Amino acid sequence: MSKKTIHIIGGGVIGLCAAWYLQEEGYEVTVIDQSDLSNGTSHGNAGMIVPSHFIPLAAPGVISKGIRWMFSAKSPFYIRPRLNNKLIQWLWQFYLSCNENKVHNAAPVLLAFNQWSKFLYETFAEEVGLDFSFEKKGLLMLFKTSKQQKEEASMVKQSRQLGLSANLLSKAEVEQLEQNANLNILGGAYFPDDAHLHPQQFIQQLLLRLKQTGVQFLQAKVVNFDIKDQQIKAIIDSNQQSIPTQQVLCTAGTWSAQLLEKAGISMLLQDGKGYSFTLPLSSNSPRIPSILAEAKVAITPMHQQLRIGGTLELGSLLSKKDKINALRLKGILERTTQYYPQLDVQPLYEQTPWVGYRPCTPDGMPYMGKAPKVQNLFIATGHGMMGMSLGPATGKLMRQIISKQKTSITTELFKIDRF
Repeated sequence: MSKKTIHIIGGGVIGLCAAWYLQEEGYEVTVIDQSDLSNGTSHGNAGMIVPSHFIPLAAPGVISKGIRWMFSAKSPFYIRPRLNNKLIQWLWQFYLSCNENKVHNAAPVLLAFNQWSKFLYETFAEEVGLDFSFEKKGLLMLFKTSKQQKEEASMVKQSRQLGLSANLLSKAEVEQLEQNANLNILGGAYFPDDAHLHPQQFIQQLLLRLKQTGVQFLQAKVVNFDIKDQQIKAIIDSNQQSIPTQQVLCTAGTWSAQLLEKAGISMLLQDGKGYSFTLPLSSNSPRIPSILAEAKVAITPMHQQLRIGGTLELGSLLSKKDKINALRLKGILERTTQYYPQLDVQPLYEQTPWVGYRPCTPDGMPYMGKAPKVQNLFIATGHGMMGMSLGPATGKLMRQIISKQKTSITTELFKIDRF
């Protein structure tokens, strides 16, 4: 086996981008995934590439909002109540992370990470030649209340302090940008440095190019590891087949924590279930991606489609009661028309939504780096709702870490064993 051989567990956007950059570095790469890669978590993503999202999920004020939301069946946030030690630990660390100092330290790192990823997406489009409907039209944060207006004004101010373009707009100014829309809003914050793409197009084209360049793909469910002398000697699949390996990169998303326990790695990671719907683009569809600030709904025009997505339900994946929550789906669609009354979402009430699970860490920062205790194991997971936005930068950062190169951004806040 070559000294530059690596197996990547997980074929979402993180795993595929890592495969791209590692094979570019000269590694012989095999990607292992339990699915046929036709419909993973990355596929139904809102497709937003967002340097403007430099505030992590764990931020001051989130807990009080979350408590209020949990009492509404249609709210955008829900934690499935259960007696679970990992959930209790996660919630405690989430509480500790919701402070100004942690957000202040995280913001410039997340901004640099997102800007790097946006640049790499541009490279995929312009130099590699992938066509995934990449557009740089910015992002609108639309608000209906004066309270939310103050929050968005604060975000505009912070963005400018960090060097991002940002403007607070009135309803009339928003409608000058979105000339097809008749919006029911007070105003919006506009972040022109953001971009968007079609996730499934990107995944499909990158997958095809990886196969053409010699990356191997194996459909199998990894369930265990053969570990000796602090080294993974082989990966064990659900058929008890042993796959010899020299190095392993785990990019298995929400499933990472459960799998890595087999390697003695304990991680605080909760699944965040989300839904999305896709409509054909029409003459009165918005042309600029938006987030409905109070409703926490994302709306993205992509190619000839309009994607509407939202909700964050923690703790559904391993529950026997996990199912599609019809009330929360109804909440997404109702809130959409409260901002965009001209949109006809009625057909979506009969549509089965896409469902995906986002891996959420307590502090909103991903886990990326070399695993403790196991010398040839590397981890990249915990990106929450930012996996698509941060995919290329994560892939390139992991190449730098695995190849022992100087990293392009600081990695201190991404340490695997920080909790």
